[in-house]
Amino acid sequence: MTAASSKIVLPQSKTVQACETYARFAAVVVCVIGEVVLAAWIGIFPERFLPSLVGMPPVAALGVILAGLGLLSFTYRRIRFLSRTIGLVLALFGLLMFGQGAFGDMGLNTFLIPDEAIPQAHLSHEFSFAQAAPAAPLPVPGGTSPGILMALILFGVALFYADHHRVAPSVLSQVLTLVLLAQVLLVVTGAAYGVDMEGDPFPFMRLTVYGVIAFVLLATGLILASPERGIASAILEQSPAGEMLRRLLPGILAVPPVLGWFAREAEVNALYDSAATLVIFAVASIVVLALFAWTALGAVRRADSGRQVALMDLRGQREWLSTTLGSIGDGVIATDPSGSVLLLNRVAEELTGWPASEARGRPIWVVFRVVDEETRKPVDDPALRALREREVSRMESGAMLLTRDDRELPVEHSGAPIIGQDGSLAGAVLVFRDVTERRRAAQRQTMLVGELNHRVKNALAIVQSLVQASLRQAKDPTTQAMARTLAERLRALHRAHDLLLESRWSGASLKAMVERELEPYKREGGPKVVIKGSDVLLPPQCTSILAMTLHELATNAVKYGALSQNDGQLNVAWKTQRRNRLVLVWEEKGAPMVPKPTARKGFGTQLIDQGIRHNLGGETKTEFRKSGLYVELSVPLTPSNEPRAAPDTVHAPAA
Repeated sequence: MTAASSKIVLPQSKTVQACETYARFAAVVVCVIGEVVLAAWIGIFPERFLPSLVGMPPVAALGVILAGLGLLSFTYRRIRFLSRTIGLVLALFGLLMFGQGAFGDMGLNTFLIPDEAIPQAHLSHEFSFAQAAPAAPLPVPGGTSPGILMALILFGVALFYADHHRVAPSVLSQVLTLVLLAQVLLVVTGAAYGVDMEGDPFPFMRLTVYGVIAFVLLATGLILASPERGIASAILEQSPAGEMLRRLLPGILAVPPVLGWFAREAEVNALYDSAATLVIFAVASIVVLALFAWTALGAVRRADSGRQVALMDLRGQREWLSTTLGSIGDGVIATDPSGSVLLLNRVAEELTGWPASEARGRPIWVVFRVVDEETRKPVDDPALRALREREVSRMESGAMLLTRDDRELPVEHSGAPIIGQDGSLAGAVLVFRDVTERRRAAQRQTMLVGELNHRVKNALAIVQSLVQASLRQAKDPTTQAMARTLAERLRALHRAHDLLLESRWSGASLKAMVERELEPYKREGGPKVVIKGSDVLLPPQCTSILAMTLHELATNAVKYGALSQNDGQLNVAWKTQRRNRLVLVWEEKGAPMVPKPTARKGFGTQLIDQGIRHNLGGETKTEFRKSGLYVELSVPLTPSNEPRAAPDTVHAPAA
């Protein structure tokens, strides 16, 4: 198990949450009952508004509060060890209270609440803690009902073994809880039938009203606090057996006591003799329970019929799912809510080395072992992360899959939770793929790009060397100017190539291109240069042409425009519009003299128009305003399939 898998905390279903909520509610109510009894003993609550306190002395009330705290701690897994301690204390406490009958009053009640703190009404009406028995004799000295003591012992032992991992102690806890419920049912039924519990109470050991309510809540709360096993799992099971049990359970619990009460009343009122009442009770029980069984059988038949239809539908969906998973080119592994593998497709079997028959039921971290490619530490499994966070994780790279035969495969993987229709977590699905071939292709591409960069840089260096040699040998000023201009244009291409090289030919940053082109003209006390616009990644086909365009505009501004004097201002701004189109504005202000447009365009203007319009399918707009030159370029950032105008013939600039 990896470190990631050991920390997984799976969310609970709504049924489990409801059971735990009831158990906690029952525990709180039990604590409140014990506190109310203690408050009544010291006179906070008037006794006329409460049932009699006979049989529930303060020490017994304290035991009830302790039992409620034990149940409450059992509902929280991190502090369940505390519930075992409380269960042991309750069992010893009950035995100690029974010991008062053999060794005399130990003064526990007097130690808890002295006689002088008790209202006189309690002392006269009930009993004094100092006396050994109340006005109406109880079987146990100290005034504690033996039924409460027995119930505390049963619940304490059941609570002590409730969280045991072995089967036998867990079954013992369930059996003792049922015995506790049977005791409460005996007391309630005996009281309803008029059984005399004073003379020989066993098995009708008397419970107070507080005890009946408290121990019904404690027993049912302890059962529902473990809905994954025992009685609760059988009742809550979503199957025909569970459905039948849920329908029969009310009849089993309610019908015999009710029918018995009617039979008892008939005998008491001399309507029938004892033999006749027994016959009526037996026949009525058979009829009523048969009706319950008949209704339960009908529900089970309907559930079984629906289950058969669902199974047929499930078989068809399973075949469709198997065919779909088999045709997927990625590896797919599905798990249950605990992270155990349910199925693998063919690609997953090949990549992990685990056949589906052997992988099924194993933890996902055993079948799909991944480590970080650089640190070699275990990676948080995406399926476990999906179970833990209930979120879809994106496709991640940088992981190395360790196959069953210890081979290493670079993979990309992602996980997603499987949520049921009721919102419960049904499992998770893991999708992964082998990226070995893609990495090899990327390495080959990197090598080819590097070779291309090397060759392009060499070609530009050779051309620049030839231009520089021609510049040194030229004596004519016009030839020297042309060679110098060509060298500057080659340097602009070189800068554009460097931008492409930095991004591995995926594009070039427009902002970086503008800043590099205009950086030489930014100086303190010089012309003002304002660059505005969010960064845009230019596709490779646009990079060289826009670099040459910016260079021609900057050269023209240095010679005739805003960059030719210190009080000039150049504004360069751009934005993207719909259809992935870039609009760039070049605006000069404070130019010394705006040249008049001529019918014959210069080489730079023709280069801009032909490069933007013909090569890129864009549009240009040039205006010679009074404040300075204004140029607007509209360039598509994606290749266009529309026909482009034929290029104009480029004439040599006039001398």
